Amino acid sequence: MKKLLISTLFCIMATLSYSQTLLDMETIKEIATTEKEYYKDIVGLFNNDDPYLDVNDVAIVYYGQAFQPYYMPAGNKDEAAMKEYSEKNDYSAAYNTAKKIIKTNPVSLNALFTLLISAKELGMSEEECRSYASRYMRILNMIMEYGNGKSRETAFKVITPDDQDYILYGKLNIEKVISNELDTETLCNIFLVEPSAEFQQRRVYFDLSIFLNSEVK
Repeated sequence: MKKLLISTLFCIMATLSYSQTLLDMETIKEIATTEKEYYKDIVGLFNNDDPYLDVNDVAIVYYGQAFQPYYMPAGNKDEAAMKEYSEKNDYSAAYNTAKKIIKTNPVSLNALFTLLISAKELGMSEEECRSYASRYMRILNMIMEYGNGKSRETAFKVITPDDQDYILYGKLNIEKVISNELDTETLCNIFLVEPSAEFQQRRVYFDLSIFLNSEVK
């Protein structure tokens, strides 16, 4: 169901073209940890759908989350509850739980996706639905600006394993994942897939180093 919903959502939303931008993680880390007021301001603008934020600003918000004390890439009880409510089509409970999650994790794709679906089902305003969709898409488009997933060197860099699904099934329209294997040396998760029109290659590379390095701390 999640795969179908993701694919359907992307069929009706515009996407940006693939282009490569070098990611300076050290700069992002410095901003997120030492320039806290500036980081907070950028996050606020992101949450308010500021149209003047560029791809680097979105990268600061997304990757900067990994350097916050409340970074929980493996999820928590609220994430588990939200998933359970969604599976039961309890849209009201799913919506309320997702709203709680984005207060501390504004870049949770699981929460933003849940909010978009739940808000539509609950008859929320079109403006609110567009806001969730906009933030969701800006994150995914940013990830694809910083990598193309075609090699270890240009892997899609994500801060939580769940975010891989939104790239695979939404942006790349992958219909079938044959297998996946973690390269323990580079910390890349390599998916063997059936190629799609959007991704005509057998292997999709995801950089999980942020997530895996946080797990061993």
